[in-house]
Amino acid sequence: MKRRVLGSLVAVLLFPMLLLAEVKVSVDRGAVYRGDSVVYTITATGSDITFPELEMIDGAPIESRSSSKNVSIVNGDFQRTSSLSFRFTPKKSLTIPSYDVEVDGKIEQTKPITVKIVDPSQNKNSPVVVDINLSKTEAKVGEMVKFSLIFKHKPNVPIYKLDIEEPKFENFWVKEVDDVVEGVEGEYVTKTYTYLLFAQKSGTLEIPAITVNVGQLVQNRRRADPFFNSAFGQQIRYSKFFSNALSLEVTPLPNNLELYGNFQIKAEVDKKSVLANKPLNVTLSVMGIGNIDDVQKFELDLAGAVVYANEPTLQTKMDKEKYGGLFKQKIVIIADHSFSIPPFELKYFDALTQKEKTIQTDPIQIEVTGGSTPVVSATAKKSSSEVIPVEKKSVDVSQPMTRSSKVELLIAALVGFGVGALSIWLIMRDREESSEGKETPMAKQIKQTKGDKELFELLLAQKGYAPEVDVSLKLLEENLYFKANHKVDKKALMAVFSEKEAVVTLP
Repeated sequence: MKRRVLGSLVAVLLFPMLLLAEVKVSVDRGAVYRGDSVVYTITATGSDITFPELEMIDGAPIESRSSSKNVSIVNGDFQRTSSLSFRFTPKKSLTIPSYDVEVDGKIEQTKPITVKIVDPSQNKNSPVVVDINLSKTEAKVGEMVKFSLIFKHKPNVPIYKLDIEEPKFENFWVKEVDDVVEGVEGEYVTKTYTYLLFAQKSGTLEIPAITVNVGQLVQNRRRADPFFNSAFGQQIRYSKFFSNALSLEVTPLPNNLELYGNFQIKAEVDKKSVLANKPLNVTLSVMGIGNIDDVQKFELDLAGAVVYANEPTLQTKMDKEKYGGLFKQKIVIIADHSFSIPPFELKYFDALTQKEKTIQTDPIQIEVTGGSTPVVSATAKKSSSEVIPVEKKSVDVSQPMTRSSKVELLIAALVGFGVGALSIWLIMRDREESSEGKETPMAKQIKQTKGDKELFELLLAQKGYAPEVDVSLKLLEENLYFKANHKVDKKALMAVFSEKEAVVTLP
């Protein structure tokens, strides 16, 4: 009896403590390898809970969120426990700071918690070894460096699945070479993966260890079904293996140059004589060895002409130990007068002379025929037609008006009235036709175009006229040069020009 009373007293004393708000934090792993994610969880007990809205933790973005709720009964009362978890990938060792959590109207603070980044170590005596190496230890910004990843395993270690972390190094542009070379090195079977690195800044650049996940088949504890393949009694078990780490000394290029190698540049036109307001196509080519991927799009500004620069195309290849390719860009020009295409210029650091070099195209003269004639002042213009003098007659107003004169005057008045009425009717009819949406010349041309190319060339001269025109030009460009299949609404374009031109022509 005494024990029962004592238990009841303890329960009464502990009951208020059970109702107190409680906030806890945890991480699924206190130490992780670089590149591994961490799950940070906040757990609170209470009826009304507001968790912090986190977008980043110490500069690392939140990758995903998950929540859970649990209800329990303690001495006949409900207790609600809620948890909110955040997954993120830390970039360095850190201490997750304290956050505010509102529980039943009261602000509670979480405790800071530490997560440590552990640098992986390579085991050269393992049955699986991962090595990385560089073709050189010093390079210039933009200079190609070959990066090799060699996966080695002993013949008696069967590999069921291989998952190699894609190299993504800070301050490097990385390009994968498709060929994978298999071979043998001592007691190891090897696979060599090759990448090209182009440093984007100078200094001592670190290349961290690469992580490789190796999947191996292991026997399941359950006995395999004898009527099926024995693989049904196996499962895949993954193990992590790490490579060595490297560094590269990178020196800057002079005058903030970005291109390194040996290049040539050429500009060609499809014709040197063109009709006014018809398109002229310019093809600009850059070819050579080096970081050709970093060649920027060229722009051209010609006074009094419409210029449309297409997006460039790039073809690259690896020839023995050299990387390069062909950069091509098309530029369309529409003008109503003759003009000169100025030289296109390319600056780079020459790999042979180890000096800055500037190359450029030759200027190209274009003759435009059928263009607009310059406006000549009316006072200066001479007519080639014969001028017929008009005989001047004087009227003697002192003489009285005869009957025939009165008739002639009446007829003249009637004719004048009729001509005036006809003129007014014609003007009113033209206004009515205009208000009814009569097609303008531009709208008619749009209607008569056949195919994307003809419509594209027609609209080029109207670039900037209206947003609908610019959008249509973009869609047509993708159809013509990037094999897209966009539909361009010609009726909508016709309406744009009809509306704008109608406003201009109103008296």
